[in-house]
Amino acid sequence: MKIIFLITSALFLLLSTNGIQAQTSQTQLTNRPIEYKLSYSTWRVDYYICTGIAFAKSNGMTVNDFAEFVGNKHSITNPKDTSISAVIKTFHMVMTTYPEGKFELLSESDSSATMRWNRPYSSYFKNGAVLGVSIEEFENYLYGHVGIMTKRIGIDFNYDIKGDIVLGTIVRYR
Repeated sequence: MKIIFLITSALFLLLSTNGIQAQTSQTQLTNRPIEYKLSYSTWRVDYYICTGIAFAKSNGMTVNDFAEFVGNKHSITNPKDTSISAVIKTFHMVMTTYPEGKFELLSESDSSATMRWNRPYSSYFKNGAVLGVSIEEFENYLYGHVGIMTKRIGIDFNYDIKGDIVLGTIVRYR
């Protein structure tokens, strides 16, 4: 009985391995460049933001409700470093994950900073709303939840959009 079990198990293993090899050898897997992966990951995050906004709206919530929900679930910096510099670095990192993202630090002190960046996500909306979400709603969410996260660490965040440029300021108030 043991011999029959061993032979059956070996035969099953051999057949399954050959079946798997035959299936995987038909698909050629390539490793995409890191720039492609970064661009795709950034797009996915923004698409999921639009998905979340659309879901919130479909349930009678506002964009601000959704921003508050998300803004209270995570932090803008490492909890051990809530400095103005850490917030600047986060803005820089987020905006430059977009292939066309540009970020410039205009002024900085221990208690405030002024920054400027472009709106690289705007290309997603060139043909109109994404999942029923306008670019204005997207930005209201994006910068609204940033304001919630910075407020929790004693920093006010304000922004002004002029054309393709966003001017942002952060000021420590405690």
